[in-house]
Amino acid sequence: MTGLDLSRGMLSQAKVASCHKKSDLDLCQGDAESLPIRSSCFDLVVSRHLLWTLPNPARALAEWMRILRPGGKILAIDGNWFDPAVGKKLARRVSGLLAGFSNDRNPVPFRRFYEPIEKHLPLYQATRPDQCLALLEAAGLKGVTLDRLHEVNRFYKRHTSLSFRLANADAVFLVMGEKTEDSCE
Repeated sequence: MTGLDLSRGMLSQAKVASCHKKSDLDLCQGDAESLPIRSSCFDLVVSRHLLWTLPNPARALAEWMRILRPGGKILAIDGNWFDPAVGKKLARRVSGLLAGFSNDRNPVPFRRFYEPIEKHLPLYQATRPDQCLALLEAAGLKGVTLDRLHEVNRFYKRHTSLSFRLANADAVFLVMGEKTEDSCE
């Protein structure tokens, strides 16, 4: 297994976490849109809550396709965190108000970090499952499917604060597809 992140801090956390497990894990620093990895050497690429943070998610998918062997799969877990639908915007606003009256505040001022760059992130306001499906299909993956991750979303409903549940109801999903011999042409 190889773990890759742009952030040295995240790689340090991954190293600490992996010390508790007996696994063969290589960690490297790199950009998901320009991987420091040779072609056709992986059977599986997994991303978690990454696509929405990328300036060019299509370029990242092209890179992931490049490093996959034929028969390899891409699994992309993401969330529709910033759904622009009026009902979702209202739910996020109420969530923010509730969090302000509780100890449920996020210690990291999320908006402060992303506001200056959000216009450069095409999926920031619209990480919808259908858009992610279309990205995987456009990258040449075959058998592209969507899993709404009902179990994961139920877990969040049971084990997170009311403000989190309001802002992020049923947000998490998985899209996946396979690189076939046809994808390689």
